[in-house]
Amino acid sequence: MVQLSLWVLRLSVFIFREIYRFQRSSQEKTVIIDCLLLLEKAEVPEWIDGFSVRIVEVSSVVMKKLSGMQSTESIEAIALMRMPTSFSDIDSEEKEVNCKTWFPSLHRVLVLDGVQDPGNLGTLLRSAMAFGWNGAFLLPGCCDPFNEKALRASRGASFQLRIVSGTWNHLESLKNEFQIKMLAGHPGTDEKLKPVSHLSQKLADSFADVPLSLVLGSEGSGLSEKSRRLCELVSIPMAGEFESLNVSVAGGIFLYVLQPKNHKSLM
Repeated sequence: MVQLSLWVLRLSVFIFREIYRFQRSSQEKTVIIDCLLLLEKAEVPEWIDGFSVRIVEVSSVVMKKLSGMQSTESIEAIALMRMPTSFSDIDSEEKEVNCKTWFPSLHRVLVLDGVQDPGNLGTLLRSAMAFGWNGAFLLPGCCDPFNEKALRASRGASFQLRIVSGTWNHLESLKNEFQIKMLAGHPGTDEKLKPVSHLSQKLADSFADVPLSLVLGSEGSGLSEKSRRLCELVSIPMAGEFESLNVSVAGGIFLYVLQPKNHKSLM
């Protein structure tokens, strides 16, 4: 997982604008940008004043060198940033943890179990943010949520959503502390080994007032053995002979149907 507290980020100005919009609407300032590098003669974005950031104009040659890219056409800015305060990386050797500090509120938490594709991980974080989930817990084997591809897919959600990276021991501490009901998305092909419920509005309504976590497995291997053993398995009913959906597509459906009841204005 991420070890540095300061890193260089190459993204489009659109992503920085999304981060600023969130910062402006939130009482909590999770992102600090120390310096923003822009191509010389480029228009300085109006919203940048909200960050009180130092701006340095550089030539295309310098931008190309700093970015490590063959072309700078897709790079509008390079930022030197602090690790967002909304991210917690829990030491795997740490036995005694204060899980009460990880999430400001805990009613709906997305748990990713070995999701390695940064595009899928970023999309899932974006969906969790859109449907009012309180945060995400990343188990070992997940890709870096601040990978550039993950950041592009998340559209800034990586800086807005509470994200905790930890182990199963840490997750079980959270589960026991808050009496969390653990569901896991599953294709529904192991019904002989363990019952698999079908996702429905009736099922979602039965969990409306219950703290809930949704566990989603990796693209290739699916859920880990521990996830299958400890969670109640839920599948998405599908027509035809399809066994499963892409994890970000399936996750979006689960996150929408199971979203907090106070966030269901569109349902």
